[in-house]
Amino acid sequence: MSQSPDKHPYSYLENLECWQQAKKLAVDMYQFSTDGNLNHDSVLRDQLRKSAIAIASQIACGKERGSATEFINFLGAAKASAAELRTQLVISREIGYLSEGDFLDFEDKINRISAMLGGLIRAIRKRRESPK
Repeated sequence: MSQSPDKHPYSYLENLECWQQAKKLAVDMYQFSTDGNLNHDSVLRDQLRKSAIAIASQIACGKERGSATEFINFLGAAKASAAELRTQLVISREIGYLSEGDFLDFEDKINRISAMLGGLIRAIRKRRESPK
């Protein structure tokens, strides 16, 4: 995909590191949840997958809305989905579906994505508030 000049650094979804990492997290969650006990617990498995997919999807939806305010709102929703996924992973670990190592790996990925989302929200707000 060729990149046209644009004064907005958030113009191409595929260039957003938070979206790239969120998409990878969703793929990782799908791959992880196809084996073991999670594969047999359809309720928890499906909820983990939905939450992981929601993070990347919310970023994409917000990006396409066309306004900074709506983008910020959707980035906030993506952060909420990350918190939801983190909670589901805690539960998965506590009931024995997820090893401590796998939990820590997923938690690290979620925390990094959540931090990126927070940084992007702050950057958009700052840009919006700065004089033109």
